[in-house]
Amino acid sequence: MDKLLFKRILIAVLSILAVVYVVYLLVSSNFDMYPTENAVQVTVNDTIHSNGFIIRDETVIENSSRGVLSYSLSDGEAVKSSGEIAKIYSTDSDAAAQSKADILEEKVNSLKNLQNVNAGNTTGIDTINNDINNSIVSFYNLVNNNDITKIGSNINSLITSINRQQVFTGKVDNFDAEIAELESQISTLRNTSGKSIGTISAPKAGYFSAHCDGYENSIKFTDIDKIKLNDLENVKSSDVSSSVAGKVVNDVEWYIACKVTADEATELNLWDGDATVLFSNASSETIPASVERVYQETKDSDGLLILKCNYMNSELIDTRNEPIEIGLGTYSGLRISKKAIHDDIVTKTTTDENGNKHTEEKKVQGVYVLYGSEMNFKQISILYAEDDYVICDPNPNSDVLFNGETISLYDKVIVEGEGMYDGKVIN
Repeated sequence: MDKLLFKRILIAVLSILAVVYVVYLLVSSNFDMYPTENAVQVTVNDTIHSNGFIIRDETVIENSSRGVLSYSLSDGEAVKSSGEIAKIYSTDSDAAAQSKADILEEKVNSLKNLQNVNAGNTTGIDTINNDINNSIVSFYNLVNNNDITKIGSNINSLITSINRQQVFTGKVDNFDAEIAELESQISTLRNTSGKSIGTISAPKAGYFSAHCDGYENSIKFTDIDKIKLNDLENVKSSDVSSSVAGKVVNDVEWYIACKVTADEATELNLWDGDATVLFSNASSETIPASVERVYQETKDSDGLLILKCNYMNSELIDTRNEPIEIGLGTYSGLRISKKAIHDDIVTKTTTDENGNKHTEEKKVQGVYVLYGSEMNFKQISILYAEDDYVICDPNPNSDVLFNGETISLYDKVIVEGEGMYDGKVIN
């Protein structure tokens, strides 16, 4: 064998043996290694994701006429008992013409009101310009969120603000010519098309919707305290008759039913605060809610959650079965790995009125913190827990901590190790 090659092999073997020997010395000398992590400030949202089924007190509106309906209300708009929800026309063209005339009359009234308001000079130009800017920003937000249901009213508000600016700045004196033109169009539409041959009224007071999905009676509103998870999982819709003209949601309160895991059900049973709900596909707004009921067949089975809401708008009134995000609060504190948590004894020394000192001991939950080469045990107060970490309160109430000591920001928390105890010095 080549002497140079032999020399290189020998050096390599000796190097490996040296490394192995050093490792052996470290292990045999009981050398302690304690990895640490810093306690850092974080904020987390406690959320539950599920699929929500909406249960409302709904009355379906029947239409026995054979005419064409022209709705007088928008979805989500309040209606009184026996209030008009639609006019009936003989033909589609009559309904379209009369509906257009109604829209033009609204524009005429808006222009007349605009002139009357301007006459009093009650609004400054800065306020008007802010209204225009806000309407533009709102328009872009609606477009980005695909919220087309509000775009029409947003555009009308923008046009009204621009018209008010024109009059206020003197660029136009009045809208008499525009009003006269609109009134002429209204007269033509009214006189050349057939008038309404009837109306449809609301059977009850509430919120109107022209849309029915067949789930109106699938789960009765009055059975909210009786339904189980099996009822929700087997819910079915019915065919919607062609004679149905819409529905009225009779009560401002409504419910969301959804499936939750056993762990989530346990958390919800202990929850005593308010909640929030976000319908990610139906609305960009987060709405308030409260936990009405949590039901489980057994403590290890999935549960049924019922949330109660009393907020309604045009998007939510037609929502039925949507993905939801339930918010149960926001927590801020120090993030600690769960594997760093241990039970140990802490002591508390008090002095009585005679100056005598008394020492008490108690086993508590806490973590080992490394200060230089010494480890100290610190009690923790957990605010929120996930699978692999907890959020601890850095400033808990005095009655929470046994001896008043807890972890602080940037403490070096020992994540794992053997043979740990309070006061141990690491060589």
